[in-house]
Amino acid sequence: MSIAQAYTPNLTLLSKLGVNLSVFHPETEVADSLLYPIALETSFVKSPFSYYISSHQGFRLLHLKSGSLHFTVFPSKEAVLLAEQGIYLLDSRFPCRIILRDMAQYEILHFSGQSLSYFYSCLPKNRIFWQVSPPVYRSGEYLSLFEKKECNPVLCHMLLTKMISQLILEYTLPEKKVPVYLTEMKSQLEVHYCQSYALADLEQKYHVSRYRLCREFKAYYQISPMQYLHKMRIQAAKGLLAETLLKVHEISYEVGYENVNHFITHFKKLTGMTPTQYRQQGLPFPATM
Repeated sequence: MSIAQAYTPNLTLLSKLGVNLSVFHPETEVADSLLYPIALETSFVKSPFSYYISSHQGFRLLHLKSGSLHFTVFPSKEAVLLAEQGIYLLDSRFPCRIILRDMAQYEILHFSGQSLSYFYSCLPKNRIFWQVSPPVYRSGEYLSLFEKKECNPVLCHMLLTKMISQLILEYTLPEKKVPVYLTEMKSQLEVHYCQSYALADLEQKYHVSRYRLCREFKAYYQISPMQYLHKMRIQAAKGLLAETLLKVHEISYEVGYENVNHFITHFKKLTGMTPTQYRQQGLPFPATM
């Protein structure tokens, strides 16, 4: 099966919806020796729909520019919502369905190569995807991979090899011991998310400067304290929307938002839809965000 045939529905229909695929044809010497791009999907979708990508030998490198994507990977039916701008690595050996609830702009680079079998053996088996660390993403080092024309094959191989190697080291090295004050703060945000928080209050409670709290919390948990608080609140709100008849403004207050507009803004940012739209779906998203 060709990479074009792996897309369902067909590419003509997908193109009308904002999804386009450029297929690359590397020389035999490159394909036999290096990691190389197979195809590049460029997508700017403005209305809800979903499509399916079949399995093939290789990896997918997703660059999420804006919006959010809901991935379901088969046959496990494991699902995840990607809403943070960045670069994500996905195993192409498993077919997936991509669901778009709202406007989104993203790119997917499909690549393969002779050395992938070793990389497969090194990456953790219990994950759907791996995120390139935000500081590395913001440096722009890997953005040249997403050009519509094939880049220099040696440069492409170097960047892809470096990226996967960094992810293997990041996800397989023993975890650093998290400071007690960070685990306590994380637990507090998880249990008492409905309370009002300010960085000054956390600074005073844990006797650590707010700048250090933010820096170290994000270093260990890949998210800032306030972003994590919003994540916990929205998780709780999703349950209330699915399981109760409370009105949106009542749920906003229940999870810690005094301003319902702030609640709606954060809810849409993390789920890709408003609370009302989410409730109309009938079923909650999977827990992972």
